[in-house]
Amino acid sequence: MQFLDRLDYVFWIPLVLWVPLFFWFMRCSYPLFFKKMVKKGKKWAYMPEKFGKNSPRMAIYRLLNVLFSLVVSLSSSVGVVWALNKWTQVPAVYGFASAIAFLVLAMVLYRLAVGKVAVIFQSAYFLEYRRAHYESDSKGKMQSEADIHNRAIWSFTKNLRHAESHGRLWKYVNAMAKTKKIPPDILAGVY
Repeated sequence: MQFLDRLDYVFWIPLVLWVPLFFWFMRCSYPLFFKKMVKKGKKWAYMPEKFGKNSPRMAIYRLLNVLFSLVVSLSSSVGVVWALNKWTQVPAVYGFASAIAFLVLAMVLYRLAVGKVAVIFQSAYFLEYRRAHYESDSKGKMQSEADIHNRAIWSFTKNLRHAESHGRLWKYVNAMAKTKKIPPDILAGVY
């Protein structure tokens, strides 16, 4: 019980670990989610080259997701054990049952993080799609929707690979997602 008495000063540290866990999910383990989206046929889901076919990194990142989630959940449950010991008559050992709730919280945090990344990549892709549509309309070539879609996918992937090779993938995707230079719709005034 001396260990629990020393926790008075470090009670809040496990709660701070949730912020790096969120950024880990957002910046490092999003390809796990994007791999599922590619299998579902989502065109905006870009897989970085280091996570190519049969890459062992996917298994490593999946393992690190579980490991980091367990560490943060268990360290947060130690805080619950300390609170139970300090303020209630409930045996402190029951506080470790809260690790299950913290693991569920980690899964929700993962979903929020990859959802945010998905929105960023979708916004960047649809900017490229609108640009391809605008180029087709402004040149007077009325292409089919499938041709414009294929052109947008090709251009989007090419631009992201180029940005990735120069180490600025996230900077480029964020700039595309937040841009205000959206190409106008040529046919908007006609109908």
